[in-house]
Amino acid sequence: MLVFGSNAFSQTFALVVTFLGIGVIVNVLIVYIVAQVLGEHRQNRERRQR
Repeated sequence: MLVFGSNAFSQTFALVVTFLGIGVIVNVLIVYIVAQVLGEHRQNRERRQR
């Protein structure tokens, strides 16, 4: 049985969850930005070909 009563453990766990959450959010934003840039480059190429 896990004991979550330790103050040090609970603070460490909260920090780990926080920073992992921030990492996930940042990675999602980076993927979104890259997708936007690639889409814009493709649109620019299509316009130049016309």
